[in-house]
Amino acid sequence: MACHSTIAKDRPAIQKLAEFAKSGNPVPWERIYRVTQGVTWTHRKHLEAGMQCVMCHGNVGALDAMAETTAVTSMASCISCHAAHKAGTTCQTCHAWPPA
Repeated sequence: MACHSTIAKDRPAIQKLAEFAKSGNPVPWERIYRVTQGVTWTHRKHLEAGMQCVMCHGNVGALDAMAETTAVTSMASCISCHAAHKAGTTCQTCHAWPPA
């Protein structure tokens, strides 16, 4: 909710998320992007690296609901983004072995 304490907080979907956050109940997320089996991926590491939501999700401020707007589910797109931002590109950067 760090982003949505100021961004789009008047939208019903964000208000619903705020209610979940306030109550401590888990959010029943709907997956938008599906990553390949064996890929370990978290928003936290990307946000800590300074990535912005719009870099992968497009102009989320203009969306009524989150949608797949960019091609971030292929190895090629991940590798090119990592290379552009000088992030790790070894196998272990994205894959846990053995796959879960």
